Amino acid sequence: MNNDVNATWPKLPVALKKIAIDPTSDDYELMCSNYFVTGRPKLILRATTERDVIASIQYVKKIRESVSHSIPFSFRSGGHGISMASVNDGGIILDISQLNSVTVTDAEQGLVQVQAGAVWGDVAEALRPFNLIISSGDFGDTGVGGLATGGGIGLLVRRLGLTIDHIVSARLVTADGEIRVTDHQKYPDLFWGIRGGNSQLGMVTAFTFKASKLVEEKSDISLPFTVQTIESQTSNLTKFIQQWQSWITHASSKMSSNLMLTAENRNTVHINASNFWAGSINSDAKALFKSALSLSEVNKHQLETKSYAELVKAPHIPHSGQQPVFVKNILLDAMNPNIGDIITSIFKASATM
Repeated sequence: MNNDVNATWPKLPVALKKIAIDPTSDDYELMCSNYFVTGRPKLILRATTERDVIASIQYVKKIRESVSHSIPFSFRSGGHGISMASVNDGGIILDISQLNSVTVTDAEQGLVQVQAGAVWGDVAEALRPFNLIISSGDFGDTGVGGLATGGGIGLLVRRLGLTIDHIVSARLVTADGEIRVTDHQKYPDLFWGIRGGNSQLGMVTAFTFKASKLVEEKSDISLPFTVQTIESQTSNLTKFIQQWQSWITHASSKMSSNLMLTAENRNTVHINASNFWAGSINSDAKALFKSALSLSEVNKHQLETKSYAELVKAPHIPHSGQQPVFVKNILLDAMNPNIGDIITSIFKASATM
């Protein structure tokens, strides 16, 4: 790399030169993007140890104090980055994807230490031999650090809650370059803040999670999930959403459901539904899957049972800003009767794809 990253910035410490990547580096293009956007940072620091993380944060602090506090600074773990904040233009990215170990420390208690640069598909695979599972997102390449500090809504949310509900403790490096181990007793306010506060309070380098043990004696598959996929369509989205909401609300907590709605025209909405039953198929699951087919005009339907690790397997696809969709998350604490009308109006707006 070019040792003179920016003439106005303090000189790069020797300890950071070995992990520094700039626009002249061969692997710059592989490191400057996430799944949704490509950034153009002036410097990428690819940490391989927690000491690298400390030195990187101290260096950024020095730059901001001597040059400008407005210089962007992003944390990148898995690189999926649905918030698009893990890369930037003109600033610094601290990448921790090499800090990715997963260690089961107590299988009986379900205690697992996971470094924040790991991806959830690899975590699920590491836990499979122990019949352990952590409620996480729905895509294996998503990084542990971003999801676990941002909430963590996934395929097990109705059964096991959010990812943040299962954090026992965390190691993080704060802006002063200090390592703090936090839990309900140590720095409790900080522990509260990192569970949903994302990267605003420091960089978490490792978590201790309490995983859950889900075992079915009659299944040949470790942690079986039965997945129903339905392709359908409707001309009355408001009615469909109301019926779907009633169906999932009254369903067992072993069932979760994801919907993807797309409008080919302003009158017909295409529905891709994925319904996840935590366990092998039984009479309760069959009844729920059957009733899901009555919610809309079905074009295609499939049932499949696989392990959780297979369901969220990490493809390890390099990120290049390949997803050109702008994503915005909105949390509803209740589905009010008008939500179908509101979503319908969004589809009818000219700015909606």
